[in-house]
Amino acid sequence: MRAAWFNGVLVTALMLTSAVGQAADLRVRVDAREVARKRVHTDLTLAVHEGPLTLVFPKWIPGEHGPTGPLESIIGLTIRANGAPLPWRRDPRDMYAISVTVPRGAAHLDIALDTGLPTEGGHFSTGPTSSEALAILPWNEFVLLPKGRDAGGLSTEAAVLAPPGWQLVCALALRPQADGAVELEPASLARLIDSPLQMGRYAKRIELQGAAPFSELQHSLSLVADSAAALAVPGDFAAGYGRLVQQAGALFGTRMYRHYTWLLTLSDHVAHFGLEHHESSDDRVDENSLSEAPLREGVAELLAHEYVHSWNGKYRRPAGLLSPDYQQPMDGSLLWVYEGLTQFWGEALPVRAGLITPESYREMLAGLAGTFDIETGNRWRPMADTAVLAQVLFNAPDAWMLSRRSVDFYQASVFLWLNVDAELRARSAGRASLDDFVKRFYAGAGRAPALKPYLEADVYAALAAIAPGDWRALIRRHLDTTGTEALLAGLQSAGWQLTYSPEKNSYLETRQKRHRTIERLWSIGVTINDKDEDKGTIIDTVEDRAAAQAGAGPGMKLVAVNGHRYSVEVLDAAVAAAHETRKPIELLVQSGDYYRTLSVAYFDGARYPHLTRIEARPDTLSHVLTARVD
Repeated sequence: MRAAWFNGVLVTALMLTSAVGQAADLRVRVDAREVARKRVHTDLTLAVHEGPLTLVFPKWIPGEHGPTGPLESIIGLTIRANGAPLPWRRDPRDMYAISVTVPRGAAHLDIALDTGLPTEGGHFSTGPTSSEALAILPWNEFVLLPKGRDAGGLSTEAAVLAPPGWQLVCALALRPQADGAVELEPASLARLIDSPLQMGRYAKRIELQGAAPFSELQHSLSLVADSAAALAVPGDFAAGYGRLVQQAGALFGTRMYRHYTWLLTLSDHVAHFGLEHHESSDDRVDENSLSEAPLREGVAELLAHEYVHSWNGKYRRPAGLLSPDYQQPMDGSLLWVYEGLTQFWGEALPVRAGLITPESYREMLAGLAGTFDIETGNRWRPMADTAVLAQVLFNAPDAWMLSRRSVDFYQASVFLWLNVDAELRARSAGRASLDDFVKRFYAGAGRAPALKPYLEADVYAALAAIAPGDWRALIRRHLDTTGTEALLAGLQSAGWQLTYSPEKNSYLETRQKRHRTIERLWSIGVTINDKDEDKGTIIDTVEDRAAAQAGAGPGMKLVAVNGHRYSVEVLDAAVAAAHETRKPIELLVQSGDYYRTLSVAYFDGARYPHLTRIEARPDTLSHVLTARVD
């Protein structure tokens, strides 16, 4: 891999060495020179045949777990054939589809697409993707394809025009063109969409020194940021992620990529999430995310999660999550494997790699268990339903989340897989663990992106091949029952239990700092917004806790506590005082144009979740977190 300047653009990727053989089915040319003002122009050339044709925008994108697509961002669309414009019509029952009639003699359509990039809202790749200094181009936002065509069989040639001086990085190889554009390695449309392009003014590339069994492969982190200062990393940063590669190699034993690049974007102006791809991942975090050790732990969890997806999600994928033309609705029933098992390893592997301490991991696990312990939503909605309803819950508001449940199959599945690991060890007299399941289930001989679908029964069969037993009953207990009995039993099976104390939880403290919230869920039962414009506004309440019982609810704003202007310090002092005086806490709240005083009868003081050992049980959790030597 090498870097080179061309017409003011720094291109970093495997450079193309051979010319394109034959014309592609779809040629894509994205002009992103105005990306800083949120405008992109795309020219598409699509091979067609005479007659009626339905074109579709990609709708069900792998990893996004719901219908997304660029319908709201399109600000211009013109279709031409033989140089003349064609009328088009949108399907009133499927708004992702438009119909045209290809005239006689036309072998291709020329499609001009103008995009106004989002400034707020959106979901995954439909959220904000750019700032004055950087951008991420998800190709699914800039293409159309014939309805019914398998994107894996649709060949493409793609090129990008970037702002001068910006660095470009993509999992597909790049080659500069004479006109100033950068051309991508020819690929199928599915492969193109699986390879987002990252570009920016302030950029840094970090090459990792891998270890066996991946030592011959190139692994790198590509950082772009809104400032040069945000790119500063500690001296051991590369070594830590090199160990992550080594630990993943020891776990999976194989890989399904030619090379791997984390596309890490550090910006306060883009949507924050991670999206998995075979040979890269699109990872977006706050601009200051590398500035402090606790914040870097959050980055490590994200990058490890998306890396694990290269095996779990991209290579092995539930059959219900296949949508070859991006139009077939997806079935999220197995997201407890696709996302849940990825969440499990995405948090355990950084500990094995030394990027996160075991103590921090246990505080994280305590925070998750404590949240489920007081969440009222799990008393009526089983975890399996959060996976099936994921496409709705991803977009649900924060208000009433604790009563509704969110997409917490991510976090709840961690306890499921802890339970499976402990049970594998018990049934095999300590000879097997979840590591053995991973090696069996994700085995493969490939050295490039591949896809091998599976069904739920395949998961149980792989577990039974390691340690016989009714694995379906154990797992479905986590998925189908309400309450926290199965979840907390999963934690206890690993040798630990949930407890509470007045001592603050370090993981929750970091989470509050990142999200700018105040969590007092385990005392009076509220989460409060700590952002300047919304400081003091209640985000959510625990319905059987004192604040909600006194009349507090989402959207109300705390004005005063015991007659003093609200601040978190004043609130915490009032909670402490109530523990001594046994007098209710008086909250003055604003609800719209109205004010009222609530009497909160809470007297137990500060309360936060932690883990403590169950000495009578084996500590299998510590075994899960121990580094492997391959």
